[in-house]
Amino acid sequence: MAMKSRWAEIGFETISSISKSTAFAPESAVARYALESRALPAVQQSLPIAEQVRRALIRNRVDTSHSEAITGKTKEGVPLLGHRHAHYFVTDEDGDGYLEHLTIYAPCGFDRGDLEALARTRTIFRRGSQPDIRMMLVGLGAPGDFSQNVGLFARARKWRSVTPFSLPRFATGGVKRRPRRRDLPEAQLMRELRLRGFSEPISIQRTPGFWTRDGQLISWSQFAAERLNGKRGYGICVFTIEFTEPVQGPLALGFGCHFSLGLFMPVDIEPPDKSAEYYQDEL
Repeated sequence: MAMKSRWAEIGFETISSISKSTAFAPESAVARYALESRALPAVQQSLPIAEQVRRALIRNRVDTSHSEAITGKTKEGVPLLGHRHAHYFVTDEDGDGYLEHLTIYAPCGFDRGDLEALARTRTIFRRGSQPDIRMMLVGLGAPGDFSQNVGLFARARKWRSVTPFSLPRFATGGVKRRPRRRDLPEAQLMRELRLRGFSEPISIQRTPGFWTRDGQLISWSQFAAERLNGKRGYGICVFTIEFTEPVQGPLALGFGCHFSLGLFMPVDIEPPDKSAEYYQDEL
């Protein structure tokens, strides 16, 4: 996919020189990669792949120095609040059911060490007989540099789940008790939207699964929903949501939203790749 960012097609030497400018770092909040492999991972593996990328970036910091943007924690190990640290979005953008792009988005911006780690991280090593995944850095810049080319950063009224929304709260009221209304999946989604500053949607509908461009339906239950540390949310649900006015992406909500869970893509704009029929309102 052709990128219009003025920092597209970046190599390590370019990033090394760019990172010396302190004025540049606040503008650098998005790193965009194309993925290649003899066997790309299926869309169901977005969560573990995202976590592996984060671990690789931590290792690739010079002298393994600490980065709040990459780790999402203070030096003392306290989780950061406000969702301004890195989100790792691994996506299928041509609708074939396999992950071919990685977008790392940190609203707080990347510092010099982050930029160099982003350039050094070129391979996702997989276990067993699974082939490794090569990461090619194809764009670096501000979210606005990608808003016309990458669906994640688009403005749209209607958005559809591409990974399960993992519930951050229990959705039941206990044994033989109905769930409290505030804990229903739709109510939890609304709460997450409010916390992120989004307007209230005019429509929330559940969807049956992930549709590939050739019409294959992949059940949401097949998606990995447990983090590498064993933590998971309290069930999954998936939606198509519609707002009165267009809202600005990215839209990633709920448990694991920094690792590709709860991710939405727009359905009412022209897709970045016109062949990606998945982004059309109807198949």
